[in-house]
Amino acid sequence: MLEMLYAFSIFLLIVSFFSICMKFLLDNKGLEARVSRMEWQVFVSQLKKELRLSEGLEVYENKIILRKNGQNVSYEKYGTNMRRRVNNEGHEIVLQKVDSFNFTPIRDGMKLTVEDLYNQSHSALLFSYINLEEEHAAE
Repeated sequence: MLEMLYAFSIFLLIVSFFSICMKFLLDNKGLEARVSRMEWQVFVSQLKKELRLSEGLEVYENKIILRKNGQNVSYEKYGTNMRRRVNNEGHEIVLQKVDSFNFTPIRDGMKLTVEDLYNQSHSALLFSYINLEEEHAAE
C-alpha cells in the first residue's frame, strides 16, 4: 500500500511538471520574434541591393516604385505582408507579419519604418546612388 502511494505521488509530480513544460513548448512568440528580426535583416539587404541597381526611385508613404531595366518594381502592403510586384503583376511576399509601415523620403534615399504584429519597430535608412551618378556625370 505504501509503495502504491509513493508511485502515485511521483506520478502526480510528473504530471504537474508536464503541464508547465507544455506551456513553454507551445508558447513560441519569442522564437517567432527572433525569426521576424532575421527576416527583416534579409529584406533590408535585398531592398538595398535592388535600390542600388535601380535607375529611378519614387517614394510614397505606403509604397515605393523602383525603375529598373525598363520595369517598375513596387513594394506595397498586402494584408499583413509586404509584397514585391513587377509592372503591377506578380505577388512575391518579401516580409511577413507586418502591422504598419511607412516610407519617408530623405536626401538621396528613404527611411523605412515597419512595426510588426509583435509591436516591435524596425527602421532602416536606404540610400540611392541615382542622384550622385547624375551629379558626377554632369561634372
